[in-house]
Amino acid sequence: MRFLLLLGLVCCAPGRAQRPVNPRALEGVTLGLMPPTDLRQTPGIGCGQISRDLALRAHKALIAAFSDAGATASNSDRAPWTLAIVLREAGMGLENAGTRRSDKPVQDMPEDAPSLNEPRASLFNSGNENAAVVLDATLSRGSAVVWRGTVTGHARSAPCVEAIDKVREALADAIDELREHVIARIRGP
Repeated sequence: MRFLLLLGLVCCAPGRAQRPVNPRALEGVTLGLMPPTDLRQTPGIGCGQISRDLALRAHKALIAAFSDAGATASNSDRAPWTLAIVLREAGMGLENAGTRRSDKPVQDMPEDAPSLNEPRASLFNSGNENAAVVLDATLSRGSAVVWRGTVTGHARSAPCVEAIDKVREALADAIDELREHVIARIRGP
């Protein structure tokens, strides 16, 4: 009973608030934000959920985040400053998505049995409650690359509860972190 009550409290926990930003941090800057390239191996985010439109949502959130910081955001790749984004990973329990080691092959398994090399997920002690989104970013001024980096956004919840919402929360966290990096590179010390 206590476990269910605790699980209910964790499930109802509100999402993380967005990081505050100075609305004049990028005032006067025109930033080209092309739609992110989705290089995920699958639109699956774990827990049996898929999110095919995550790159489109990321593009909308990027435009809003940089506009909130005072930049003039455009879809042009010829803007004075451009930011190219690659959506590399998104899901619940990404630590389970890596390759698996198997000491010897499985023999005499039914045809429909899952491969040992596929990620496994369990409701207990599996890390499924850790949503993460990984973005690769390249900031350029003209044709010169100013900064290239990877940012990861995180969100926590109970295992497999609100998976899509938690991945979107992790996306927002990654975009907030990315915005901080871009402001620091454009405005400098």
